Amino acid sequence: MKLILVPRADPAAQNIGSQLLRLYDFKPIEGSPGLRVWKGVGLATVEDALKLSSLPFPAEEVLVASRHVSESGEPCLTAHVPGEPLNLKLGLASPCSVKLALRELAQAREELGLAYKVSMEATHHGPTELSVPVTFVEIGSQPSHWRDEKAGEAVARALMRAATSSATGPRAVGFGGPHYAPRHTTVSLSSEVCIGHVIPKYVEIREEVVRLAVERTAGGVDLFVLDWKGLTRAQRELLQGLGDELGIKVERADKLLG
Repeated sequence: MKLILVPRADPAAQNIGSQLLRLYDFKPIEGSPGLRVWKGVGLATVEDALKLSSLPFPAEEVLVASRHVSESGEPCLTAHVPGEPLNLKLGLASPCSVKLALRELAQAREELGLAYKVSMEATHHGPTELSVPVTFVEIGSQPSHWRDEKAGEAVARALMRAATSSATGPRAVGFGGPHYAPRHTTVSLSSEVCIGHVIPKYVEIREEVVRLAVERTAGGVDLFVLDWKGLTRAQRELLQGLGDELGIKVERADKLLG
């Protein structure tokens, strides 16, 4: 079962949770207080998803409804894998789930007439210790956005798309560029490549981080996707060398888009 988690004190998550209950017929499960299920997808509330060290119910994968905060205050819909690259702690990534969520966010934005940016984010924050893949799907970036019911519907749809569908394509780790990973977002939306972890330029991209990102990608890694101009020469050379050593193809993001 894939499990959607709704943090109790998060206003965006509560909005998204309300839209999940409105759009999908989640039913309480006898003997499992706090768990609702619809077509094999679980829905549960937690106190703080960022600090989870265990799950409230057994699951093969976790999807988290969440708010996004930024200094710019720009309205946005985002998806990302959790992790703390600087501390060498990464959550387990499901590249296909990130891709499916992003694609549904983009589609829902158009259908609902939302003036929100859709973006993949670089890997950041917890939880990092869970043994199953974790994907965050978020509304940003201000209280008015968090409570926007149409934005909540878009994220609810994205969570369910990731929970009920599958995607095929090379599984990848993205490297380079800024936090909002514009080139990796475009690759995810416009090609068959599925990108999970994104390690941005501002993180010290060293061998330990690269190997850990590979290790913490469910199903293995086929491809490194490089934001070529968003990396230093030394970073590019390190990634090309490790790609050769690990048998992982290294591609420039712009080349993947023709």
